[in-house]
Amino acid sequence: MTIARTTTPNTTRISHTPADMSQWTGRAEPFETARARYWYQLAQPYEAQHIGLIGFACDQGVRRNQGRVGARAAPPLIRRAFATLPVIADLQRYFDGQLSTLLGDAGDIHCHDENSFAESTLEQAQIKYADAVSTIVKQGGLPIGLGGGHAIAYGSFLGLWQALENTSKTNATPTIGIINFDAHLDIRQSDVATSGTPFRQIAEHLDANSQPFHYCCIGVSRFSNTAALFDRAEQLGVQVISDEDCHYQSWDTLAEQVKSFLDQVDIVYLTIDMDCFPSSVVPGVSAPAAFGIELGFVERMVKTIMASGKVKMADIAEINPTIDIDSRSCKVAARLLATIVEQHLIIT
Repeated sequence: MTIARTTTPNTTRISHTPADMSQWTGRAEPFETARARYWYQLAQPYEAQHIGLIGFACDQGVRRNQGRVGARAAPPLIRRAFATLPVIADLQRYFDGQLSTLLGDAGDIHCHDENSFAESTLEQAQIKYADAVSTIVKQGGLPIGLGGGHAIAYGSFLGLWQALENTSKTNATPTIGIINFDAHLDIRQSDVATSGTPFRQIAEHLDANSQPFHYCCIGVSRFSNTAALFDRAEQLGVQVISDEDCHYQSWDTLAEQVKSFLDQVDIVYLTIDMDCFPSSVVPGVSAPAAFGIELGFVERMVKTIMASGKVKMADIAEINPTIDIDSRSCKVAARLLATIVEQHLIIT
């Protein structure tokens, strides 16, 4: 099957909207102590806080990859689901008196593709998003991207790369490791960038800069990747942990594999494609999974990865609210976002 391409004129259709703080709402607790806090009460427009949220409201990559479009609507809905979650006690103990410095909202990068194959629009959106990511990294914060399609990954990597390149001119470039929770390897060959190509693009970028490609993909389904993709994964040295491994191998075995990967790198980019979960848990994705991996496993592994102190970039991708059920998918994404935020702040 070929991609149907009704192209739109090659004009810049990218915008960066500032934080809409009306998204940050939740229940009030007038009869509780000050420790009854929710994330909506702490979020501020981004000004160099510990964590900066940046939305990638774009699913042009999904469209090009023949997926179900709609992911560009996700960033504000993930924020709203996260906003209502309580701030855990440990954070209140560690940061009491400076809670307003924890979380900043840097707004959204919008890709206006007019519901068609828009030439260069995805690439322009990735560059603009990368600039926002780079700014947060250079200011010492952890950027967390909210997708949008998984084409966010190439933009996330570029933003991290730009920041590291800027700060390491007189030192050796740190080794970057990529950990992706995903049913798909996303290393496709294509004549255009899509949501299925970002990690091949990253591999090519690193190779062009004489840097190694360290990529671990957790939750890979043998029914969602062709033999050609598994061949390419082997050629690129990808560490593959399948969805079946996640169910049938022991936790200790898998945790050691991931820890060994972490030991090989200086910095980690963590990305979660929400289609790694069963469609019964996360129905609102562009490519629903028949099998998938358990939320408890992913959450535990995310905590293990965050505990390394090496994660400098993270994102959550592929939520498609147009086909969600009872906001189920956004709620799972919000829980994972809270886990990443909490773990980062605890070790900061």
